[in-house]
Amino acid sequence: MSHARLGLREEPLYKGTLGVWDLCYPSPAHLSLPLQGGLTSLPLVLHTPLPPGTNIPPLELMRKTYQALRARARNMLLQDWATDAPTPPNYEYLPSLSPYPFMGLGKFVAGRIHQMQAAKSYLAAHRSWFDENPVLTCPRCETESESFQHAILTCPTRARVRDLLLKEVFSLRHDVTLWTEPHLIRALGKYITNTKTGFPPDMIPERCPAHSPSPPHLQD
Repeated sequence: MSHARLGLREEPLYKGTLGVWDLCYPSPAHLSLPLQGGLTSLPLVLHTPLPPGTNIPPLELMRKTYQALRARARNMLLQDWATDAPTPPNYEYLPSLSPYPFMGLGKFVAGRIHQMQAAKSYLAAHRSWFDENPVLTCPRCETESESFQHAILTCPTRARVRDLLLKEVFSLRHDVTLWTEPHLIRALGKYITNTKTGFPPDMIPERCPAHSPSPPHLQD
């Protein structure tokens, strides 16, 4: 009996990205599979097993299948993460399965950024467990609360270094280019280092001058 009379196709039948079905040599056993082309089902006639290695799906099909499964697994993991361990309401930075680009700045500086993003840093406005009655005002300018936004974008005593390094930075939101562009990330690292923003108190001089001379390497 011919393949045509059985309703079978001579060439391999592909369905989605999950496998390749080789239709040939009818035998009494058969299955029913979903088809392309508007058909609903077709008897899949099994045959004597082929030698190992002769019925491997095409490389491109396996590559696309792997990429689709990997993307789905990553999305499911992020969804579970957000559901089972949600971030605090005031933390807007999205979870990621890859290191944040600013982690390339080095452990210490990257740690300052992580802490300031989470409002768990040495900035005056970030409350700590060891100080029940903290003074939230910025100790450098004494004009407003020393938040992450203030320390990076508006503190007048840091204006000289900020104007030199962060002219292109106007926001600290999670979706701005500051967190993706290498030159801005490096500039933020230099700013934090040279202004000692978010440093432990014992690493900061008693008085940080408002207009200290800029080190030569800041001119790069």
